[in-house]
Amino acid sequence: MKIEKLKHTPRHDELEAKRKGIGEQLAKTIADQLALARNDEPEFGTAVDSAEALRVAELIGQPPAQTPPSKRDRLAAMANEIRALRAAGAVLDGQIAVERQRAQSAYRSGIAPTYRSKLRAVVDAMRNVHAAALDLNGLANAVEEQGISIESLGFFSPSLLGSPIDPHSSMARFFREAVEIGVIETKDTPSELQYR
Repeated sequence: MKIEKLKHTPRHDELEAKRKGIGEQLAKTIADQLALARNDEPEFGTAVDSAEALRVAELIGQPPAQTPPSKRDRLAAMANEIRALRAAGAVLDGQIAVERQRAQSAYRSGIAPTYRSKLRAVVDAMRNVHAAALDLNGLANAVEEQGISIESLGFFSPSLLGSPIDPHSSMARFFREAVEIGVIETKDTPSELQYR
Protein backbone atom coordinates (compact mmCIF):
# COMPACT_ATOMS: atom_id res chain seq x y z
CA MET A 1 0.00 0.00 0.00
CA LYS A 2 1.32 3.40 -0.92
CA ILE A 3 0.80 6.19 1.56
CA GLU A 4 2.19 9.66 1.92
CA LYS A 5 5.63 9.69 3.52
CA LEU A 6 6.38 11.51 6.76
CA LYS A 7 7.79 14.95 5.99
CA HIS A 8 9.95 16.98 8.34
CA THR A 9 10.10 20.74 8.54
CA PRO A 10 13.01 22.78 7.19
CA ARG A 11 13.86 23.57 10.83
CA HIS A 12 14.22 19.85 11.54
CA ASP A 13 16.53 19.42 8.57
CA GLU A 14 18.58 22.45 9.64
CA LEU A 15 18.93 21.06 13.18
CA GLU A 16 19.90 17.64 11.80
CA ALA A 17 22.63 19.23 9.67
CA LYS A 18 23.97 21.15 12.69
CA ARG A 19 23.86 17.98 14.77
CA LYS A 20 25.79 16.06 12.15
CA GLY A 21 28.46 18.79 12.08
CA ILE A 22 28.71 18.77 15.89
CA GLY A 23 29.03 14.98 15.85
CA GLU A 24 31.82 15.07 13.29
CA GLN A 25 33.65 17.80 15.18
CA LEU A 26 33.27 15.84 18.44
CA ALA A 27 34.65 12.65 16.88
CA LYS A 28 37.65 14.54 15.48
CA THR A 29 38.37 16.31 18.79
CA ILE A 30 38.20 13.02 20.70
CA ALA A 31 40.54 11.39 18.19
CA ASP A 32 42.95 14.34 18.41
CA GLN A 33 42.85 14.21 22.21
CA LEU A 34 43.63 10.48 22.22
CA ALA A 35 46.46 10.95 19.74
CA LEU A 36 47.96 13.77 21.82
CA ALA A 37 47.60 11.77 25.05
CA ARG A 38 49.48 8.85 23.47
CA ASN A 39 52.17 11.09 21.98
CA ASP A 40 55.44 11.11 23.89
CA GLU A 41 56.48 14.54 22.67
CA PRO A 42 58.73 16.47 25.03
CA GLU A 43 57.22 19.18 27.17
CA PHE A 44 58.39 22.67 26.47
CA GLY A 45 60.00 24.63 29.27
CA THR A 46 58.57 27.82 30.60
CA ALA A 47 58.75 30.89 28.40
CA VAL A 48 61.92 32.92 28.65
CA ASP A 49 61.88 36.54 29.74
CA SER A 50 59.82 38.21 27.05
CA ALA A 51 62.00 41.33 26.99
CA GLU A 52 65.06 39.20 26.29
CA ALA A 53 63.20 37.11 23.68
CA LEU A 54 62.09 40.28 21.92
CA ARG A 55 65.64 41.71 21.91
CA VAL A 56 67.13 38.44 20.54
CA ALA A 57 64.47 38.29 17.85
CA GLU A 58 65.16 41.91 16.93
CA LEU A 59 68.91 41.24 16.67
CA ILE A 60 68.50 38.22 14.39
CA GLY A 61 65.71 39.80 12.36
CA GLN A 62 63.03 37.18 13.13
CA PRO A 63 59.77 37.31 15.02
CA PRO A 64 60.00 36.16 18.63
CA ALA A 65 59.63 32.41 19.11
CA GLN A 66 56.31 31.48 20.60
CA THR A 67 56.33 28.85 23.30
CA PRO A 68 53.45 26.50 22.54
CA PRO A 69 51.07 25.62 25.35
CA SER A 70 52.01 22.56 27.37
CA LYS A 71 50.60 19.15 26.55
CA ARG A 72 48.55 19.29 29.74
CA ASP A 73 47.07 22.66 28.76
CA ARG A 74 46.22 21.39 25.27
CA LEU A 75 44.60 18.21 26.68
CA ALA A 76 42.60 20.33 29.13
CA ALA A 77 41.47 22.64 26.31
CA MET A 78 40.41 19.60 24.27
CA ALA A 79 38.50 18.18 27.25
CA ASN A 80 36.66 21.49 27.61
CA GLU A 81 35.85 21.46 23.89
CA ILE A 82 34.55 17.89 24.12
CA ARG A 83 32.27 18.81 27.03
CA ALA A 84 30.94 21.82 25.12
CA LEU A 85 30.36 19.75 21.96
CA ARG A 86 28.52 17.05 23.92
CA ALA A 87 26.35 19.68 25.61
CA ALA A 88 25.58 21.29 22.24
CA GLY A 89 24.74 17.85 20.82
CA ALA A 90 22.37 17.16 23.71
CA VAL A 91 20.58 20.49 23.18
CA LEU A 92 20.24 19.81 19.46
CA ASP A 93 19.02 16.25 20.14
CA GLY A 94 16.26 17.69 22.32
CA GLN A 95 15.25 20.22 19.69
CA ILE A 96 15.28 17.55 16.96
CA ALA A 97 13.07 15.32 19.11
CA VAL A 98 10.54 18.15 19.51
CA GLU A 99 10.49 18.74 15.74
CA ARG A 100 10.06 15.00 15.09
CA GLN A 101 7.19 14.82 17.57
CA ARG A 102 5.46 17.72 15.82
CA ALA A 103 5.85 16.08 12.41
CA GLN A 104 4.69 12.69 13.72
CA SER A 105 1.70 14.22 15.46
CA ALA A 106 0.62 16.01 12.28
CA TYR A 107 1.16 12.82 10.29
CA ARG A 108 -0.90 10.72 12.72
CA SER A 109 -3.73 13.24 12.55
CA GLY A 110 -3.75 13.05 8.79
CA ILE A 111 -3.58 9.25 8.51
CA ALA A 112 -5.94 8.45 11.41
CA PRO A 113 -9.22 8.51 9.40
CA THR A 114 -7.81 6.10 6.81
CA TYR A 115 -6.43 3.81 9.49
CA ARG A 116 -9.73 3.75 11.41
CA SER A 117 -11.66 3.05 8.23
CA LYS A 118 -9.44 0.07 7.39
CA LEU A 119 -9.59 -1.17 10.98
CA ARG A 120 -13.38 -0.94 10.87
CA ALA A 121 -13.35 -3.11 7.72
CA VAL A 122 -11.32 -5.73 9.63
CA VAL A 123 -13.76 -5.60 12.55
CA ASP A 124 -16.69 -6.08 10.15
CA ALA A 125 -14.93 -9.02 8.51
CA MET A 126 -14.22 -10.54 11.93
CA ARG A 127 -17.91 -10.18 12.80
CA ASN A 128 -18.69 -12.26 9.70
CA VAL A 129 -16.00 -14.79 10.68
CA HIS A 130 -17.53 -15.01 14.15
CA ALA A 131 -21.02 -15.58 12.70
CA ALA A 132 -19.68 -18.38 10.50
CA ALA A 133 -17.78 -19.97 13.43
CA LEU A 134 -20.92 -19.73 15.58
CA ASP A 135 -22.93 -21.40 12.84
CA LEU A 136 -20.32 -24.18 12.54
CA ASN A 137 -20.33 -24.63 16.33
CA GLY A 138 -24.13 -24.92 16.30
CA LEU A 139 -23.98 -27.62 13.62
CA ALA A 140 -21.30 -29.52 15.55
CA ASN A 141 -23.41 -29.43 18.74
CA ALA A 142 -26.52 -30.61 16.86
CA VAL A 143 -24.60 -33.54 15.35
CA GLU A 144 -23.13 -34.48 18.76
CA GLU A 145 -26.65 -34.41 20.29
CA GLN A 146 -27.59 -37.16 17.81
CA GLY A 147 -24.86 -39.33 19.34
CA ILE A 148 -22.60 -39.00 16.33
CA SER A 149 -19.01 -37.90 16.80
CA ILE A 150 -18.43 -34.76 14.81
CA GLU A 151 -14.80 -35.77 14.41
CA SER A 152 -15.89 -38.69 12.22
CA LEU A 153 -16.86 -36.04 9.67
CA GLY A 154 -13.36 -34.59 9.71
CA PHE A 155 -14.48 -31.69 11.88
CA PHE A 156 -12.07 -28.81 12.01
CA SER A 157 -12.45 -26.10 14.62
CA PRO A 158 -10.60 -22.84 14.03
CA SER A 159 -8.86 -22.89 17.43
CA LEU A 160 -7.10 -19.63 16.60
CA LEU A 161 -10.42 -17.86 17.18
CA GLY A 162 -11.32 -19.73 20.33
CA SER A 163 -14.82 -20.90 21.10
CA PRO A 164 -17.45 -18.68 19.46
CA ILE A 165 -19.40 -18.62 22.73
CA ASP A 166 -16.48 -17.96 25.11
CA PRO A 167 -16.28 -14.34 26.34
CA HIS A 168 -12.62 -15.01 27.21
CA SER A 169 -11.58 -16.18 23.73
CA SER A 170 -9.14 -14.39 21.47
CA MET A 171 -12.05 -13.28 19.26
CA ALA A 172 -13.84 -11.79 22.26
CA ARG A 173 -10.67 -9.98 23.27
CA PHE A 174 -10.36 -8.63 19.72
CA PHE A 175 -13.84 -7.10 19.90
CA ARG A 176 -13.24 -5.65 23.39
CA GLU A 177 -10.06 -3.97 22.18
CA ALA A 178 -11.95 -2.56 19.19
CA VAL A 179 -14.47 -1.08 21.66
CA GLU A 180 -11.66 0.32 23.87
CA ILE A 181 -10.10 2.27 21.00
CA GLY A 182 -13.48 3.50 19.79
CA VAL A 183 -13.77 1.66 16.47
CA ILE A 184 -17.06 0.07 17.51
CA GLU A 185 -19.47 0.37 20.43
CA THR A 186 -20.08 -2.36 22.99
CA LYS A 187 -23.47 -3.12 21.42
CA ASP A 188 -21.64 -3.98 18.17
CA THR A 189 -19.79 -6.85 19.88
CA PRO A 190 -21.47 -10.22 19.27
CA SER A 191 -23.64 -10.99 22.31
CA GLU A 192 -22.07 -14.45 22.79
CA LEU A 193 -18.68 -12.80 23.35
CA GLN A 194 -19.82 -10.19 25.87
CA TYR A 195 -19.26 -10.73 29.58
CA ARG A 196 -22.47 -11.61 31.38
